[in-house]
Amino acid sequence: MVTSKDVAKLAGVSHTTVSRAFRGDAKIKPETYERIMNVSRELGYSPNRIASSLRQKNTKTIGFIISHGFNPLFLEITHMIETELASHGYRLLISFDDGESEKQWNIIQSLVAGQVNAIIFTPLIHSPADHHRLHSLIQHSQIHFIQLISNHFEDITSFSFDDNYGSFIGTRHLLSNGHNRILMIGGVNRVEGYVKAYQEIGLTPSITYGDLTGDTEEASYHNIKEAILREKPTAVFPISESISYITYQVLSDLSMKIPADISFLSFDDERWLQLLHISVIGHPVQALSNVIVREIMSYEKPAGEIYPSNTSFKPFLIERNSVLPYKKD
Repeated sequence: MVTSKDVAKLAGVSHTTVSRAFRGDAKIKPETYERIMNVSRELGYSPNRIASSLRQKNTKTIGFIISHGFNPLFLEITHMIETELASHGYRLLISFDDGESEKQWNIIQSLVAGQVNAIIFTPLIHSPADHHRLHSLIQHSQIHFIQLISNHFEDITSFSFDDNYGSFIGTRHLLSNGHNRILMIGGVNRVEGYVKAYQEIGLTPSITYGDLTGDTEEASYHNIKEAILREKPTAVFPISESISYITYQVLSDLSMKIPADISFLSFDDERWLQLLHISVIGHPVQALSNVIVREIMSYEKPAGEIYPSNTSFKPFLIERNSVLPYKKD
């Protein structure tokens, strides 16, 4: 049977270094880590054979890496998960990777070294190298990984929202109110639902879709304003709370009243949208949070083979007063 000593000999490192690599020690050089993992795969060495030495105790700690800055939706999810986990005696360690794959990698290594029970994260993959090293670490770690709003790795459990369905029901709602010139703003990953709603009634979008978000808020503001003046939509459909805020600013500066001059439908049900009676595509945040906690609780059961799953939650329409039937002059 292949042992860690065999891996160490072929990789040209000490037995201790091999052990540290499988613990995710952040102090090990990336090239050394990769060499050890490559040799392990060649020899067919599995860290599961030394699981008892990798997990010396149940730390009752969960790592949560947030890649979406201060997006209110993700902060709400985080709060719900933290509250529920606390009732089961768990601590939630929250980190922000600022959308940077290298920063996320360093955080993951630190959490693995700290022997957390599980890590919740949205994989940031900017290159094949990012994919390879992250997948290698996950495959050779005894820590459970949960993908949030992502299914990049099919062999790792994931929980997400079906936002193409959200864009579909939102566009369908606007079309049913006579709006054929709908400007969907942002969210290239949600175009499928937008186009599908048009196709359902035998039409194609009359406004050419394009991602209007820029590198800064000022750039996004400029792009959105230019598109509204150029395309003259009867309805706007921004696909996130942050883009909705900028779009609302543009409409306000153009002295366009909602819904008298233009209908407005947004993604994410935030308080300012509620206050302004804006119709939204909401997300089942509580359901998502509950399922994630149940998944984590299942790890307390006696060790056995775990089968990854991909669970997608469907958004829903919340109608308020920002969409009016379109009447041609």
